[in-house]
Amino acid sequence: MKILKEIIKIFYPKTCGICGQKINERYTCRKCLNIIEYYQEMAITPESVDEKYYDRLFSALPYKGNLKSRMLQYKFHGAKYIGVSFAEILVELMKKYSINADIMLAVPISKARLRERGYNQSLVIVKKVSEFTKIKYQGNILIKTKENLRQSELTLQERKHNVKNVYSIKNIEEIKNKKIILIDDIVTTGATLNECAKILKQNGAFEVIAITVMYAKTKE
Repeated sequence: MKILKEIIKIFYPKTCGICGQKINERYTCRKCLNIIEYYQEMAITPESVDEKYYDRLFSALPYKGNLKSRMLQYKFHGAKYIGVSFAEILVELMKKYSINADIMLAVPISKARLRERGYNQSLVIVKKVSEFTKIKYQGNILIKTKENLRQSELTLQERKHNVKNVYSIKNIEEIKNKKIILIDDIVTTGATLNECAKILKQNGAFEVIAITVMYAKTKE
């Protein structure tokens, strides 16, 4: 078995999920983990919602250049392994800002979107963040009940309307008086995160901290 593992290392060396460089351990090279420091001043994203329901919103990286390319590969081209690197980056962000919680949730996607992609990109990240931090991940609580238009195709005002009444809560007792980390892949206007936070708060959540891997500019 040990010999087999060494052979696998030779022919399938581990590479960083962000830059693609060969690495010996972890899933993300130290250089890429350190880029959070480079973007430190932009780590806390601007508020862009009329009535804010999440208590704090953190985002690690800008959605541009090579980072944007890696996110697109991850979301739409089956590069699921990149999600582990994104998770490690969020763990570094959480350490920086001393973020902790009782439970973690992923922003859900519709059944149609799940069939199309094969996996919920936010859920993959949440499960790994939970594994790395030991903060409990709770599934089957926040669910998406309606199919809506893709947020990426809409303007700021359209996004706010598009996410109304598309999420619901199951197993309400699991979130009562809990401090919750809510994770998504990208934030632009904050409309989706805010709508999810709203329904969590309305059903008894004590605090909702929203965290995303990347932040993008809003369409005019």
